[in-house]
Amino acid sequence: MTWFGKILTFVVLVGSILWMFLTTQAFVARTNWKKRADDYKAAYEEVVKARESEYRRGQASEDSLKRLLLAETTKSTDALKEVESLKNATVMINNQLATLQENYNKEDVKATKLQANVDNSLKELDTVRKRTNDLENEAVALVLATEAAKKEEVKAKNQARLALAIADDNAKKVEELALKVSELRASGGGGAQAQVLRSVTKPPPPVLGNLRGQVTNVSGELLTISVGIDSGMAVGTVLDVIRLEGGGKYIGTVKVTSALNLFPKQAIVTFTPARRDIPMDRLPIGDLPKSGDQVRPPEALTGGR
Repeated sequence: MTWFGKILTFVVLVGSILWMFLTTQAFVARTNWKKRADDYKAAYEEVVKARESEYRRGQASEDSLKRLLLAETTKSTDALKEVESLKNATVMINNQLATLQENYNKEDVKATKLQANVDNSLKELDTVRKRTNDLENEAVALVLATEAAKKEEVKAKNQARLALAIADDNAKKVEELALKVSELRASGGGGAQAQVLRSVTKPPPPVLGNLRGQVTNVSGELLTISVGIDSGMAVGTVLDVIRLEGGGKYIGTVKVTSALNLFPKQAIVTFTPARRDIPMDRLPIGDLPKSGDQVRPPEALTGGR
């Protein structure tokens, strides 16, 4: 075979191959176009169906919206009426509010005055409470003092009863002794009678040298002193009256003159001034006894005046 035949055979082979390729491509393209056409048709049918379904849904939605619009229109009409009513009510409320504000301002002034009155009342109440507490405390103190005074009164009454009983007994004894003395004196007082007379008329027993008392009351020549029967005081007992102020001063003497003037814790005595040449009503004040002056046994018993 010649070169030209070979070349031509090669060309024919290449052409056959090219033709087969083109034929294959055409078949594949035709197949793909048909597949695409079928897909496009199916898609178009689906789109049409979807459009129809969407259209129906749109119609239903439109009908629903129309009904909703009608309902909202009705609501709007009612709302407008209600707004109008509320406007009228608001005007009325504003008028009422203005009236209430005016009344509030007036009542606020009254409330301020009332608050001031309340504050004053509270201050007065605090003052009254304080005074009440003070009065209660004073009342409690008075009750305690009253109870203490009652106890002291009972004690004093008991002591007074005892003193009166002792005084009565002593008075009876004094009367009996005075009667015996009178009888003895009338009979002459000799022998045993004289001995009895001396025993009856003997001086009172001496008091203790360290006895100390005070003048508690002065009534003319009668003094009340703070020592009595419990301290050894008896009818006829004599005590000196000393004033310790200003370096000490002798005022005079006191003497128990009656058993009726003797008590357990005190005694009523008769005062004799140191200056006996001057009547007592003419004595200087400094020579007269006073409360607080001290009474003690005569200095002769304790070493001399």
